[in-house]
Amino acid sequence: MSIIHESSLVPTFLRKLADPAIRTVMLCGCGGGFDFVHGLTLYPELRRLGKTVVIGSYSFGLPSNISEADEVFAEDGVVVKRVWASSVPDPRYGPEVHVCSFLDQRDPESAPHSVYAYYARAFTVPLLTRLYQSFVDAHAVDAVVLIDGGSDSIMRGDEEGLGDPIEDAVSVASVAALTRVQAKILISIGLGTDRFNHVSDAASLRAIAELTRLGGFLGSIALEPSSPGACFYRDCLDHLDQRHSFRSVLANTIAAAVEGWFGRDHVPPALRGRVSPGELFLWPLMAMLWALIALALSLLLGGT
Repeated sequence: MSIIHESSLVPTFLRKLADPAIRTVMLCGCGGGFDFVHGLTLYPELRRLGKTVVIGSYSFGLPSNISEADEVFAEDGVVVKRVWASSVPDPRYGPEVHVCSFLDQRDPESAPHSVYAYYARAFTVPLLTRLYQSFVDAHAVDAVVLIDGGSDSIMRGDEEGLGDPIEDAVSVASVAALTRVQAKILISIGLGTDRFNHVSDAASLRAIAELTRLGGFLGSIALEPSSPGACFYRDCLDHLDQRHSFRSVLANTIAAAVEGWFGRDHVPPALRGRVSPGELFLWPLMAMLWALIALALSLLLGGT
C-alpha cells in the first residue's frame, strides 16, 4: 500500500477500498437515474489500485428495451441484462450502453466493459438481495459501493420532505443483507441537489450527524477540478451528451459544482435549455463524496 493510503488524513472509506484484500469492487446506482454514472468519480482510483470494477445500473430505463444484450436474471417478471458497447439502447434512455463505449475507449486494457441494467421500480428487498448476491458470487465481489446522486437515501422517514426514497431504501436494505462481502458502503454525492424533491439541506446534514453518532460515517472528500476522478466523470458526461438523447440535470449540477459554480443567478453551459436562472442553487458541498456504512443507515431507517 502506498504511503498516502497509510496516512490518517485519507478518508476511512478510501483506506478500506485500498486494502489489498479488496480485489473486486461493485459500483451500483442507489436509486435510479444516473446514480451509477456518479460512481465513475471513483473509477480511476479503483483501477489505479488494481481493482476489478463491476458496475450495476439500478436505473429508470427498461432493460427489455435494450437489444443485443445478455439476459442474466429473470424472476417474478423482472429481467436483468448485461449490456455492452455493442448493445442497442432504447433511443430515449439508455446510458448503460454509452458508459460501456466510454470505458472501452478510456480503459482498453480491461475492455470489453459491461454494465448490468435493471429497472429500479421493479424490485423488492428480497429480490434485489438475491440479484446482488448472484453478482457477488459470480464476480467474487469483495466490496459493494452504492452511489446516490443527492441525499434522499439518508432520510430517516419523518422529515418534512423525503424526495424519492423508496428505491434508495430498497438498495440500502438489500446491500446490508449481503453475505461474503467485506465492505458495504453508501456514498452520497451532490448534497443539496434534492432540494428539487423537497429535501432540506438541514435534514441531510442532520442525517449525516446521526449516522456519525451511530459509528457509520466513513469520511468525506471533495472532488478537485483537475483530479482524475473529476476529469473522468466530466469526460463521461461529455460522451453521454454526444451520444444520448437525455441530459442529466443532477449529473451536470455536480460537474458544475466541481468547477466552482455557485449560487442561482447563472446557469452553467451544460444545463442551459434544461433549467432556468433561479432554479438551481449551486454550492461546493455538491462536489463532495460523503461515505457511510450501509448497515448503519439500515439501522437508522429501522428506528434504532
